[in-house]
This record gives sequence, structure tokens and C-alpha cells, in this order.
Amino acid sequence: MGRKILKKPEVLAPAGTLEKLKTAILYGADAVFLGGEAYGLRSRAGNFDFEEMKEAVEFAHSPNAKVYIAANMVTHEGDEKGAGEFFRTVRDLGIDAAIVSDMALMDICASEAPGLPIHLSTQASAANWETLNFWKDEGLERVVLARESPIELVEKACKSGMDIEVFAYGAICISYSGQCQFSVVTKQRSANRGMCAQCCRMKYYKEDGTEFEEGEYILSPKDLNVIDQLPKLLAAGVSSLKIEGRMKRPEYVWLITKTFREAIDAYYRNESYHVTKKRQEELKLMFNRGFSEGHLFHDDVSKRMSQYRPNHQGIVIGEVIYFYKSKVKVKLTKPLYQHDGLRILSEPEDIGLTAVKIYDQKNLLVNSANPGQIVTLECKEGRPKKGQKLHKTTDTRLLDEVQHHIEEYRRLVDITVSYEAKIGQPLKLVVCDGEHTVVQESSINLEQAKNAPLSKEKIEAGLAKTGAFAYRITKFIGEIENIFLPVSVINETRRLALEKLDDLRAVQHVRKGIQEYYYHTDNIFDRNYKYIIQTKKPREFDCENYLNVVENDTVTPVIHESQEGTTTLVNTVLSQAGDFNNILVDCIGGMTLNVVNSYAIAYLLSIPGIKGVILSGEMSDFQIEKTLDAFEQRYGFKAPVYKLIYGKRTLMHIKYRFSKEQNLKFMSDLHGNRYEMSYNASEVSILESSAFKTGNPFCMGSYLILDDETINIKSILEDK
Repeated sequence: MGRKILKKPEVLAPAGTLEKLKTAILYGADAVFLGGEAYGLRSRAGNFDFEEMKEAVEFAHSPNAKVYIAANMVTHEGDEKGAGEFFRTVRDLGIDAAIVSDMALMDICASEAPGLPIHLSTQASAANWETLNFWKDEGLERVVLARESPIELVEKACKSGMDIEVFAYGAICISYSGQCQFSVVTKQRSANRGMCAQCCRMKYYKEDGTEFEEGEYILSPKDLNVIDQLPKLLAAGVSSLKIEGRMKRPEYVWLITKTFREAIDAYYRNESYHVTKKRQEELKLMFNRGFSEGHLFHDDVSKRMSQYRPNHQGIVIGEVIYFYKSKVKVKLTKPLYQHDGLRILSEPEDIGLTAVKIYDQKNLLVNSANPGQIVTLECKEGRPKKGQKLHKTTDTRLLDEVQHHIEEYRRLVDITVSYEAKIGQPLKLVVCDGEHTVVQESSINLEQAKNAPLSKEKIEAGLAKTGAFAYRITKFIGEIENIFLPVSVINETRRLALEKLDDLRAVQHVRKGIQEYYYHTDNIFDRNYKYIIQTKKPREFDCENYLNVVENDTVTPVIHESQEGTTTLVNTVLSQAGDFNNILVDCIGGMTLNVVNSYAIAYLLSIPGIKGVILSGEMSDFQIEKTLDAFEQRYGFKAPVYKLIYGKRTLMHIKYRFSKEQNLKFMSDLHGNRYEMSYNASEVSILESSAFKTGNPFCMGSYLILDDETINIKSILEDK
């Protein structure tokens, strides 16, 4: 029995530059995502200006591919200026959707660029059924699931009525999507604003300074690769399979896109697909930190993490047998070519080298060497030791081969051409791509041939020259009389017909109607509490005035995959969007909602039952003041917001354990900074080792997180 036929999911490829975009589309991508010069999370990627976007859209739409723009950063007050014009411009250029996480940009995009679909970014941490329902009710058409989502949630989410997009390949964060403050707290670089310092790729040690059993890079995950599990995702009904890598090279985009295209097409032909050993090595050579199926398919910590090395590993091609005076002798297990990039795994740091000169056992220069051979290479840095592994990180032959394919191949749309060439009538062409049909006639009537008439073979040869158009003629149907027909007329008529077909195919990308978004505006008012204190267990405080106490179990979990159905939440700190679908009474929007601007404050206050908002811990006093002034000017009253003035900030929320260490309480970095671990059933939190403390703010109130019963709460509250 054949498989149930579902709509093919799109292969969604990264496009850091025009070259990468064209490569992706030519090799099978149904859609690409790119960044503009504002609002994206890849500040160092090759982002597109509007002229480049126009070219990108025109190129993509010709073979019926789509273009999405990543506008997924969290905006501080003032960053949103010009956002309305930005979204209107990209909409009018033909961009097919905006990928957004920040409530401010979501609001602006919906209200000022109606008709531009919004896709919820993975940064928004959508990981349960109620979160999907909330955003569906808000009018969004697609959700990019949190990368921590298991296949069971994917299967269920695909029944929600929304398009579901999942990451299928590339780098992943160990921190719960959108909930990383490590970079901004320790390096003053906000990961949620595209300036991640990659704290997860740094060395860490146990509290006593010793190494972890798994290695020093204890927070560094492997790269995601679910190609072997593709049938399960396709059977679930996902709408889009996303490939990470806007900053990777064009050859990477080519290979990964091509691999997923081949696998998906094979599945829908009811054929089995297996990644060959050769292709597996090619994938590793393009880039890999080791591969994992991640949380999606329940890989445990030993399979998810790359704790010995945080960088590109390539493949092992040999072993060091001798080193002397800047020369290293290695025995090869795989081929080596001149100019290959190499790395010797060593301590304290790996040794990088390039095979500029390869000497065989007779000390003769050679261009390549085969498995089993012993060769000598120049190694001017480091001192390799016998037994250390030689890794190939760049394969010159592979890159040359890929570049050749990129230059030679074009993704073409199959079309049929019917023609009539009759005396006294214009040349008539009917061109069809299976969905669209165009008719084009020549500008002149055809004359009877006086000498040699035009043959069927010649007219079809002329029509077959599609040139720069992305079409391939698979069939001709024609009638031809004894006519004379200049080549220029054939060329002109063919060109006009194909231009018409381009225009007709592009109409698919014109948005129909205006998307509706729903916002609540009848529930905003001041709150009476001056202080919110979060504590582990019930306790009495020596200052009761204007005090609201929430216990830890009345703070909703950040990672909550099982949430389904509504309940009543009273005096609860809310951590993620799925909470909003409950009946809320006197609830507070928590710090993990990443509120850093006046629009986001207003958005949360518009939800019935939310009476106040705790601002993100990454905001400075200057940013807070600027945000509150903007809120009051826009809405006419003071914002009921709270600032953290005391407590250990959570640097990362991590799903399940990241180490085999069962009783890990603290870890430290190379500089001796200590970080505390906190555990519950579903997540691990990495905290500052000592409490953050700042003065009382000028905003409505203060927020404190207490885990030390000996703290003098009164002195903190009275500290001016």
C-alpha cells in the first residue's frame, strides 16, 4: 500500500548573499530566508539592501520559490522607528513573509504593512499546544517550533491548522530558544539582538577547577541533522524543513539543499532514500561539530553534545607518526589533496595547517596522496605528537566539484510549447507549465516560402533556446505550412511568451486580502503593588506595605511541552505565550517574555488578566527610562512595569541535563567566574553565582528573586 499523499513540505534554505540564494533555488529550495539591513539576528551575515531584495524576489519567483525575511531581533526602544516603512517596502517588493519574534515588530508589521504574512520565529519559544492556539487566534499563519520540540509535539502541532516549520539541519543553541541572557550579562552583547558572544562554545570546568568527564566544552551542542528521520517528519505533515546557515559558504548551501531535495522527492515517489557514505563524508566536510537528531528525536546528552570540540571537525584522514623541525609525518587513511585545509587535534589548542606542499616517502613533491601512504607536511605552528589525529576540514577537490556544478546547473521549470505556423497568419505559440497557459502571436503574418521552406526541426530548435529564462521545453506540438519565417521573429515571439509566463507565475506571490490580528485594549490600568517578591517557600516579611509575594510554584515553567487546555491562574508570573490562553487573574508578564520596549508592554497589558509586566534583565536604566517615557507619551498613563533590583539572573534555560554529572552545583569559566546550576523535572537553569543588585528604579515597582533566607529584605527595599 502506498503512502498517504500529503502536500510536499518546502525545503527552506539560508540565503546570506545573492550567490547563496541563487544556489539554493537552483538546487531545489522551495523557499529561502534572508536578512535585511535591520531587525535581523545575524549582524555579521551578508544582509540584503532593498535593491538586492528586489533581484532576489524576481529570481526566486520565476521558478515559483518564496522569499522570507528574518526580522527576528528584540527591539529596544527607538529601534522600531522606521519599522513600518521597512515592512511596507519589503511587502511591496514581493517578500512572501516576515519571520518575527518581538511583539513590537509583530504589532507594527501587522498594523502598518497589512497583507504581509507573519511567521513566528523560533526565538518566541513555541513549544506547546496552547502557545500554538494563542498565536493562531492572533492571526499568524506559521509557527517555527522551538528547537527543543519532540516529534510527538510536531505531529500534534501539524493538526493545529497552522503551517508548522521545524529545523532539520545546522547549528542549534543549547539554551531554550530566545531565553539566553548569558552573552548580554557576561559580555554585554545581546544574543536576542544579533550580537551573541557564543558563550556556549567556550570552556567550562567543575567548581574545583577539574575538567568534566565529557570535556571542557560542556555547553557546546552538536549540529542538527535529521535526514535519516525525514520520513517521520514528512508523515507528520510539516509545512517547512529549515536549514540553518546564512553565514555558511555557497557550497554548504548547495550540498545540504540538494540532499534534502533528493530525499523528499524520493519519499513522494514512494522510493527509499539513504544517504551514501560518500555523501555523509561530504556533509561532514562542509561543516560539522558532529551530528545529532537533537531533542526532536530524543537524543540523550551523550549524543546531543560536542563537548570535546566546539568547532568544525571535518573528517579524520590520518594519524601523526613523527614531528621534527616544523615537519609532521602522517599516515593517511583517506585521500589528501594539495591545498586541503587540515587540523591536528591537540592540547591545549588544535593545530591548523594547509597542505601547501605534500612530500611522499621519497621526499618528492606530489599533488595528492592515497590511503595507506605516509606523507610529510609543513607544520610551522604547534608541536604535534605521535598518535594525534589529522582531520581534513576543507577538501579542495570537493569545493571545485561543487563550484563546477553551481556554475553549470540551473533549476528549470518544465513547459510544453504548441505552435501554429500558417501562411497569412501570425506565428502562434501556446506555452504551458502545467498550471498556467499563455498565448503569444508574432508581430507579422507569415509568408509562403519562395525557396527552401522552414522545417519543423528548425523552428523547434529556435523555440528551444530559452536563454536566461528558467524553463526547459519537454514537448513540442506543432503545425507548420510551407512558410518563410525569419529567426528574429521566432526569437521575439518566444521571448514575449516566456515573459508572459514569468508574469503569470509571479501572480501567485501577490497576497490576497489583509491578514487580521486581534488585540485587546480594554484591560490596561495601574497596579497597586510597589514590590513583587519571588520566593522558594512561604515566609513572612518585615515590610508588608505594597508587597506582593509569589512563590516559585506560581511562576509558570519556561519549558512546558505538555500544556494543553485552559485553567485559572491567579497572582502568577507568566513565562511563555501558552500561558495567555488560560483564565488570568492578577497575573504578571515575566522576564522570559523578553519585554524591552513600550509596544511589547502594551501588547501584554492588552491581554485580559495581565496587570503588570516585568522588564527583561538585559535593559539598562537609560533604556528603561526611554521606554517608560515613550509608553506614557503614546498611551497617556504610566506603565505598570517592574524592574529586577535583586536576585540571581538566569543566564540560560536548558532542556534536560547537559552533563552526566549528577550533582553539579557550580561551574566556572577560564576567568574563574562561577555559575550556579538549578534543576527541575524538565529543565536546567544556569544562574549567576551571586545576586545581581541595583537601586530601586523610577518605574512603577521592583522585582526581587529570593533564595537566601538570611537576606535583609528591608535593607534592599529601602536602598535608594
